[in-house]
Amino acid sequence: MRIVTLTGLCLLLSACAGSSGPLPVILKPKPEPTKVVEIPKLPVVPAKPVLAIADDASTLTAWQNFRTDLLAMSAAQRDALSKSLGKADNPVSSLQSMLLRMHPEAGYAVRLKAQSQLAELLPKLPSGLAALLRWDLAYNQRLLESESAVKALTRLNSQQDDNVEKLQKQNDDLQKKIEALTQIEAKLGSGGG
Repeated sequence: MRIVTLTGLCLLLSACAGSSGPLPVILKPKPEPTKVVEIPKLPVVPAKPVLAIADDASTLTAWQNFRTDLLAMSAAQRDALSKSLGKADNPVSSLQSMLLRMHPEAGYAVRLKAQSQLAELLPKLPSGLAALLRWDLAYNQRLLESESAVKALTRLNSQQDDNVEKLQKQNDDLQKKIEALTQIEAKLGSGGG
């Protein structure tokens, strides 16, 4: 019973303590809303592939773009690029210079020399880059062969033209001699009859 009395007394005291009044409320100030500054979204620009002596996809794309740009350049732009490459102190500049000299509008001798240099360099290049540049080598080879054939045919045509002129002169000379003989024969025939 003692426990019951003690429990009852505790409940009575706790009820009295609970009704002592409202507890003070501490009001915290509301935080000011943070200002959101929107940054304009810039379009994502992919990094421009860099020319290198490698055969990863981005490097091969860079070499493909260089070759495409090279074909679209004017002679003045190619000259400026050639001057900027200088003496080709590194392998990338050296390869760029070779491709520049193999441009279809370059002279025959210049392209022939660049052709042989690229042919020597291809086995030393990574396989992907070498495969890409073999097309340039094959194209330039065909172009050189075509130009050689055109030069040979031009030379042959020139010789044939010279021969035709000589034969035409001989024909004209023979024609004059025939006319002279015909006139002589006509005089002999008319004078003897």
